[in-house]
Amino acid sequence: MHKIKQTIILAFAVILTVCASFPAAASGSSSKNPKEPAWVTNPRAVYSETQYVSAVGYGDDRESAEKNSLGALIAIFGQSVKGETTVSSRYAEAVRNGTVQINENSEINKAVQSSYALDSVVGAEIKDTWTNGKGFWAVAVMDKLKASILYSNLIDTNEQTITSLTDISEFDKNTLDAYARFDLAAAVADTTGRFMNVLSVLNPAAAAAKRASGTFPGGDELRASCLHIAQNIPIGIVVTDDRDGRVASAFANAVSSAGFKTGGQDSRYVINVKLTLTPVDLPNNTNKFTRYLVDAKLTDTMRKSVLLPYNLNGREGHVTISEAENRALRTVEQTISTEYLKVLTDYLAQLTVKKD
Repeated sequence: MHKIKQTIILAFAVILTVCASFPAAASGSSSKNPKEPAWVTNPRAVYSETQYVSAVGYGDDRESAEKNSLGALIAIFGQSVKGETTVSSRYAEAVRNGTVQINENSEINKAVQSSYALDSVVGAEIKDTWTNGKGFWAVAVMDKLKASILYSNLIDTNEQTITSLTDISEFDKNTLDAYARFDLAAAVADTTGRFMNVLSVLNPAAAAAKRASGTFPGGDELRASCLHIAQNIPIGIVVTDDRDGRVASAFANAVSSAGFKTGGQDSRYVINVKLTLTPVDLPNNTNKFTRYLVDAKLTDTMRKSVLLPYNLNGREGHVTISEAENRALRTVEQTISTEYLKVLTDYLAQLTVKKD
């Protein structure tokens, strides 16, 4: 009997050893981990397709999982919104500053700002996350009914904003302010188009009704009007102490790149520029140096006001003073040609910000 008992114990020990030699099932496996939520493999099992739009994302950490789930949700609404936020920085800024007339404390305002911050569609939210200890899953969800109402309101608000922005008197038609208003209207119209694409998935009937009743111009049409305005606004460029017209040419390139034509001194808008080149002596340095200073002011001659100041300064050196000046001028030309375009377009974008 004692020998039989020893045999049984030995056999049991062998079984335990054999079992231990096989790897355990992966903890992330839906079939082996009872704690895994049903939405990980099938979000529709938890978030009914009749009530929600949902998508799951995976990542090495929670943040990347949430981002991937929002990206997967965006993909559901088609190529027109895939790969880009449905709310551009300019649109979000227009909402924040009151140009797009949404009440500051409204749910719409919060949804727009959240959408831009998360780089996702308006109305999307992370409903849940889960980890198996090795990776993370997140589920992004939109409530179809709530989102349909939200998008319908956004589209209506945008259409009212476009009407307000493009309602310009004949006297003010060919002005920088009119250009800026049409430019923003085009950005709002682009956003409206993306909102309509999302609404088409959430509520096809509501989207079809809005398309049938809508008579508002699209972004491309408004940009064409914007370009027409720009081409009728000559901007004069006057440079004091220019060298062979090089500084004036650099400003003209920037102005042309923005879509405007350059005019003479009789233009309503004039960029007055003062160029100063000054020799600089540096102790214990055999090279010659020139300090350059560009002081420019975009002026509205009708209102006698400076609209946009711009300054540029620096230093260049070479073995001769003439070559140092040439280097300074090359730097000035290159900087103005690239930098002033952004300065000008940023200024025009700010023209439509609502003033308190």
